[in-house]
Amino acid sequence: MMNLREEAIALMNYLGIRPRKRLGQSFLVSREAIIRICDAAEISKEDSVVELGAGFGFLSEELIRRNPRKLTLVELDRKICSYLMKKFGEKAEVLCVDMMSLLPLDEYSKIVSVPPYNISSKLIHGLVKSNFRKAVLVLQKEFVGKLRARPGTRKYTWISALSQAVFHLEIAGYISRFDFIPTPKVDSFIISLVPKGVNRKTAEILSRIVRIAFSRKRRKIGSILSIKDDKIAEKRVINLSPDELLEIALSAGDAIERCPDNQADAHRDS
Repeated sequence: MMNLREEAIALMNYLGIRPRKRLGQSFLVSREAIIRICDAAEISKEDSVVELGAGFGFLSEELIRRNPRKLTLVELDRKICSYLMKKFGEKAEVLCVDMMSLLPLDEYSKIVSVPPYNISSKLIHGLVKSNFRKAVLVLQKEFVGKLRARPGTRKYTWISALSQAVFHLEIAGYISRFDFIPTPKVDSFIISLVPKGVNRKTAEILSRIVRIAFSRKRRKIGSILSIKDDKIAEKRVINLSPDELLEIALSAGDAIERCPDNQADAHRDS
């Protein structure tokens, strides 16, 4: 019996696929890591689950074993999509689309993904506006460090503030770079995201606020936005906590319309 690494190599040769490193494509080939991901997702028979970026279906197989009410596999590569359809048949729905085109998501209770690393910020940004009970993602160690960064630190950016304001974020496990093929440059973490209950409208306002504010993160927030609380207005953006930024979003509303979009670069600090 082949191990997952050998099976992945065989499938790449059979399907004529070569992972594109510039797109951050790697396939997870550790059964132990796959089990930890599924354990973290806590899948029940009532769950509707989506796997974003199903690859060769190694993780999908374990998801099926957990017996969710419904499983949807999303994969962009058409050759892999055809393979997944033949492999799983009626056990899973296969969507051959770009996962980012499905965001925000509303119809799934659980989201599981080992995404290409170059879309990490965009994926988190899309999940902020989605409706689900829990997401379990595999992300590069350095990026997880940004998600968990504290106010006032060098790594604290708009994505740190946004994700911490909207999600309870926990590290559920570690995955070595050598558990992927091809081998990426850094190790990864399994993280779980549980929404705090911020509604979509507020999340959208908060998203715009943090992207505008962190384009000028050394300035006082009161010089960028109209802030009612004088004490908060005197704080520099980089020192504002996620909860303080959420409060600004809840109270400011349309006040951010006074700050043009072109003053912020949405992904400069991602």
